[in-house]
Amino acid sequence: MKLGNYSSVHVNSVDQKEIDSQLRGDTLIMGLDVAKKKEYAALGDETGEKFGVVRWNHPRETTEFADLVDKLNYSQVQMVVEPTGTYADPLRYLAYGRGWEVWRMASKRVSDAKEIADGVPSIHDPKAAHLLLWLHSQGLANRWPPEKKSRRRVKTLTQQLAHLQGEWQRHLGYLEAGMARYWPEIIQAWELKRATLLGILKNFGGPRKLVENETEVRAYMKKKGGPQLSKERIDEVMEAAQDSLGVAPLRSELESLKSLAGRADRLRGEIKDVKRTIKDSIKQEEILRLADEVGTPTSALFWEKIGPFQSYNSANELIKAFGLNLKEDSSGKHNGPLHITKRGPSEARSALYLATWRKINSDPLFQAWHRNKVARDGGEENANKNVSVVALMRKYLKGLWHLTRGKQFDSTLLFDVDKLKGQNSMIAASTN
Repeated sequence: MKLGNYSSVHVNSVDQKEIDSQLRGDTLIMGLDVAKKKEYAALGDETGEKFGVVRWNHPRETTEFADLVDKLNYSQVQMVVEPTGTYADPLRYLAYGRGWEVWRMASKRVSDAKEIADGVPSIHDPKAAHLLLWLHSQGLANRWPPEKKSRRRVKTLTQQLAHLQGEWQRHLGYLEAGMARYWPEIIQAWELKRATLLGILKNFGGPRKLVENETEVRAYMKKKGGPQLSKERIDEVMEAAQDSLGVAPLRSELESLKSLAGRADRLRGEIKDVKRTIKDSIKQEEILRLADEVGTPTSALFWEKIGPFQSYNSANELIKAFGLNLKEDSSGKHNGPLHITKRGPSEARSALYLATWRKINSDPLFQAWHRNKVARDGGEENANKNVSVVALMRKYLKGLWHLTRGKQFDSTLLFDVDKLKGQNSMIAASTN
């Protein structure tokens, strides 16, 4: 493949007649490299002929470029872009409004092709536009239809939840650093994310203030914790406050701790509200079916990042979409270890990882398979437990794929139960 010159011409200087003379097909194909300000489009047709690269300033001149394309009067227009953040979204929706087809090209394909194209391992905007055009001609792009309003709504809610959870974790980290200095005992006794603990820190601050206001603190904890909070747990907090080795905080430091705890507590409440909104607003049957198994926030995240599980023709396609399929690195006598490709959205993979751990802790078959795998790989001390968890993530996805197609989730269909029971009996016998 020879791409030729990577020079570009400004949209206001394009000669329409020159384009008509060079492109003879019925379909105009555009490889668009989108960015914050300057954007480039390599123009070609379905016969393989190319005109060159048009550039313009976005968003001020984007409509001028679109008007130029429409004036060319092609029976079909195809626009090929990379899904780079949100920069491509205005052009996508402009294209949908004008009746153009939008195609999506994986960024990894463009990166891998940069040296294949011309033997030079460099990449720049006009070259990227040419590469998009060429890769599309190889049939490597996928149609990119407009998002449905329901999916956009779910996307907004899951993004809002992710931002709140990230901020909440940061504030808990700041608060833990403060507790390590001013009240180290409480970190060992209670989790900082508990609403009752955040409440007493927000209202009273450090351990000495708790001791000075013990009656009020105990009453607050009893009311906040409700019947589930035992007297023994309240005593544990007060003992930790009375015997604390922590540094006595200055007034400014105490106010800072109270402010951190207050913000963490507010974030906790906001997270609960968003989760409730997600649960109340989602009507899609597939999300609801998944929610019964993995929880509503996780189910909504899967739907937003991966799309409907029903749209995948097989469970293996779904596993590939999550980036959990294996890649090999071997040559001659060298046989490298297998690794997952990690080509799918990392947020979906992380959520599935946590969901699988919850399944290991709650499902005896998942637990038994995990325990046996860890034992085969060297035991608790030597085995990499993530190897087992990733394998179970793939099994879990197979069950979830069938679940979205109307089947009941049944762990016994994912494992050789008789073999698993036999292995567990051997392990039990060897430890007696």
